[in-house]
Amino acid sequence: MQKKILTLLFTALLSPSFFFAQNTNGWVFKNEKEGVKVFYRKTSDVYELKLVTSLKVSLSGLVTLLTEVENYPKWGYKVAESRELKRISDRETYYYSRLDFPWPLDDRDIVVHSKVEQDPVTRRVIATSVAKPDFIPASKGVVRMRDAHTSWTLLPGPGGWIYVEYYIYSDPGGSLPDWLVNMALDVGPRETIKNIRGFVQQEKYKSAKIAHLRE
Repeated sequence: MQKKILTLLFTALLSPSFFFAQNTNGWVFKNEKEGVKVFYRKTSDVYELKLVTSLKVSLSGLVTLLTEVENYPKWGYKVAESRELKRISDRETYYYSRLDFPWPLDDRDIVVHSKVEQDPVTRRVIATSVAKPDFIPASKGVVRMRDAHTSWTLLPGPGGWIYVEYYIYSDPGGSLPDWLVNMALDVGPRETIKNIRGFVQQEKYKSAKIAHLRE
């Protein structure tokens, strides 16, 4: 049986928070490996995904990494290409990403409108991304993803830790085989988190400061 899936998994910029209530509203716990809890639920024929973990990094460091669009291919699972299209401000941008799908499937691409907001009291940061498929013309030989919504929720905790929850809803277009669905729900999140954990240890992210963020 073929299924549609959240393919932003493959972009797998991973995500935020410890305050997520488990196994509610239809969420099903899939597994916990390498410090990442994975939950999923099925809406119609599309999977939603929620990833929960924690990272030892400052808010500025993690937000800096998540907003460096050109570096997504270096740590995002199966992100083959990524570039900024239009910067509205330090908190709002449009960007393009292409996802590497295994042969014989066509690669997918997505155009995203992204915003970063912070609650000044709780210091919680929420970064949302919504697909804007007609912002630029579609490319030949690549399937444009037209329906996607993701959000990262970052909440600073004691000892320099950030609790992270990443929500992904995405329809990649077309039908995908079960093995690819399982890989996206299992392999992709762990690989992305592992890469992010390594990246934020760089001095660039340890010393990052963003003026509009309250640590």
